[in-house]
Amino acid sequence: MNLPEKLNGFKPYPAMMGTPDVRVDGNESCFALPPDMLDEITAAVRETGLNRYPDPYAAEVCRLAEAFWGAPEGSATAGNGSDELISIALSALLPRGGKLLVCDPDFSMYRFYAALCELECIGLERVSGVPDADEIIEKGKTAGAVILSNPCNPTGQGFPQEETLRIVNELNCPVLLDEAYTDFWEEGKHSLISAIERYEHLIIFKTCSKNLAMAGIRLGFAFAGEKLTHTMRSVKSPYNVNALTQAAGAAALRRPAWIKGNAKRLIGQKDKLFALLSQWAEGKPDVTVTDTVVNFVTVKLPDAETVFKHLQAKGIAVRLLPGLLRVSAGTDEENMRLMAALEECK
Repeated sequence: MNLPEKLNGFKPYPAMMGTPDVRVDGNESCFALPPDMLDEITAAVRETGLNRYPDPYAAEVCRLAEAFWGAPEGSATAGNGSDELISIALSALLPRGGKLLVCDPDFSMYRFYAALCELECIGLERVSGVPDADEIIEKGKTAGAVILSNPCNPTGQGFPQEETLRIVNELNCPVLLDEAYTDFWEEGKHSLISAIERYEHLIIFKTCSKNLAMAGIRLGFAFAGEKLTHTMRSVKSPYNVNALTQAAGAAALRRPAWIKGNAKRLIGQKDKLFALLSQWAEGKPDVTVTDTVVNFVTVKLPDAETVFKHLQAKGIAVRLLPGLLRVSAGTDEENMRLMAALEECK
C-alpha cells in the first residue's frame, strides 16, 4: 500500500515509555491532587451518564475555565488536550501550502501538525531562549499564521506581556499563542487572555496538564474572540471531550485557590532544583544550568545522551534534547534521587 508522501519521516512522539521510579521529563505537576479534591471528582464522575454522549460544547467546564483564567464569557473551546485544538486551528486557518512561522526551538508538535496539514514552516531561531520580536513581526507579515509558546517549551524563557502584545498588534494574520506555562510566570501576569476581545486574529491555548495537576485527563482550551471561537467550534469533532474528562476538569476548576497555590509550590520546587543542579555544575566548565520562569530547568552538556541513558538506567526519566537535558521540578525526594544519580556521572 502506498501512503501519502507527506507521511515520510514521521515518527512517534518521543514520550517516555515504561514506568520509571522518578518522572521529571514531562513538565507535569509532581504533586497529585489532594484527597478531598479527588473525592469531589469521584462524586462528579458518579453523576455522569455514561450511556449518553457528552455535552458537545463542554459548556460547564468551559464556563469554569473562563472564570479561572479571566477570559470573556463564551470565549473558550474545549479540546482533548490543547494539542488537539492547535491541530484544529492550523488545519482550519491555513490552506494547504500555507506558510506558518515557527520559532526554533519550540514545542515539537507545532511542526508535526504543520506537516500533517501540508503547511510550509518558516523557522526563526531563538537567541538566549527568546526570539527577536521585530523578526517575528517582519517575517509574520509574509506568513499565513504565527505560532509560539510563551513562555517557551523547551527554553523556559518568555516575552513580557507588552512585547507579546506588540507582536499581536503589528500582525494581521492569525497569532496562535500557547500559554501552557504562563501561570508559572509571576502568577500569570504576562498572559494575553484579556486581549482576545480586542484582537480577532488572536487565539490563546491553555492546558490542565501543568499547574492543574491533571495531565492524565487530557483537557485543554482555546480562547478567542467571537469569530474564531465560532470557527473552532464549527470544525472540531462533535464530542471531542468525553464526559469523564468534563466532569473531572469542572470539579478541579471549582478549586482555583488550590490550583494557584500549586503553581507557587511547583515554582518553589523548581528553585530548589536549580540550586541543586547549579551546585553540581560548579567546577564543570562545559556544563551550563539555565534558570527559567517555569517549572523546569535546562542543563546543557556535551555528553547529554550519555547522562540521559545513565539516568534512565537508574529509573529516572528526563527529557533529552539536542545537547540538552530538560528536567522538570520534582518532589524533594525525586530531586535528591536525581542528584544522587548525577553525582555518579564522571
